[in-house]
Amino acid sequence: MNKLNQATRVLAAVLVLAVSAPLLARTSDSVLAVKGGRFFTGTGVTIDGGVLLIRDGKIAAIGKDVAIPAGARIIDAASCFIMPGLIDAFTTLGTEEPGTLGSDADEKTSAVTPQLRIIDGFNPENHFIPLARKAGVTAALVAPAVGNLIAGQCGLMSLWGEDTAAMTIRFPAAVQAALGEAPKMRFGPKDQMPQTRMGEAALLRQTFLDALYYAQQVDGYEKKVREFKAKTAEGKAPEGEEPKAPASDFKLQALIPVLKGEVPLLVTANRFDDILTALRIGEEFGLKIILSGGADAHRLKDRLAAKKIPVLLKPEEASARLTMETWRAVPENAALLFQAGVKIALQTGSVKDVGGLIDQARFACAHGLPREEALRALTLNPAQIFGAAGELGTLEKGKTASLTIFEGDPLLSPAKVKTVIIRGEIAD
Repeated sequence: MNKLNQATRVLAAVLVLAVSAPLLARTSDSVLAVKGGRFFTGTGVTIDGGVLLIRDGKIAAIGKDVAIPAGARIIDAASCFIMPGLIDAFTTLGTEEPGTLGSDADEKTSAVTPQLRIIDGFNPENHFIPLARKAGVTAALVAPAVGNLIAGQCGLMSLWGEDTAAMTIRFPAAVQAALGEAPKMRFGPKDQMPQTRMGEAALLRQTFLDALYYAQQVDGYEKKVREFKAKTAEGKAPEGEEPKAPASDFKLQALIPVLKGEVPLLVTANRFDDILTALRIGEEFGLKIILSGGADAHRLKDRLAAKKIPVLLKPEEASARLTMETWRAVPENAALLFQAGVKIALQTGSVKDVGGLIDQARFACAHGLPREEALRALTLNPAQIFGAAGELGTLEKGKTASLTIFEGDPLLSPAKVKTVIIRGEIAD
């Protein structure tokens, strides 16, 4: 009997080892180590010859004296430049395919379409997404195209995932609007409002007034429901007096979070007077404004800094002065805004320049923006602007492991992307 028990225990031990061995192997294999190289962490600290460990999609450790576990997969990044993954602060990426009719980011039938959701037009298998990754971009603020007065809701999207839900980092991250020539040129020829800048401001105000009234109706209804339920619980509710809900309005409902300051209004405006209109309407309704474009933003830098309004820039394009709205643009715009204390982030603007994000930073650096601030404008700043700094923007323990490895410093000279890691996975 004792021999039988002993044999049983031995067999059990063998089985445990047999089962445990592959589990232990998977545990060590799940650790990814990046051995550098120069690490730009985004926290004010640069680490030369360090190690970054990734486990379960998160940064498990980073530093010079980090030990690499046995069995970990190692990426040799010696002589490379490792930084947080690039974030494109404004693009229509994922909404347009080569050879298709038009863009799914651009609904041209009405000037006011805040109910449109970019995630409903985003294709996670879009052909341009891998091109952006190859340029080092790991996340992007994907927005409806510039054209409508209020174009719809934007999403901060990861560029790696099996479907739209898996790729969504924050939605809605903003509601996109535009002032200036774009809405006029689109709706003026149709004999629709707005045909003038006066019309743009008036229609924008009326839309927010309508949304404010609708929000008050909803709040009033919810208050009556609470009171009715309380009286019903006490046996005091009169029969036939159950509150009636206001008619649903998907368009106005989308603007309630904007009025409450929960979601920012991202306004594309370049000309001096258009930026002033955005600030004025923002003040009237207590809106949280993000400025995109901002060719003339340097002329209002102190006011923007005082109001803590961030600016999403494409400095190389604006400085080319290709339109009447950008004819007073200066190549030092980014540097001037930074010096005044304005938070800036960089953008490509659309899929037409899907690989050009790092070029914007290089251009800004060449015209006075400090190098480290240019790197933050590609990483931490957009993460902060869109409420994702707890997850993205720096290389720190506990944050999502999204990083870009360049073969050299990309701001000193053109450098090839060696590896892109998104959420702990090497993104092909």
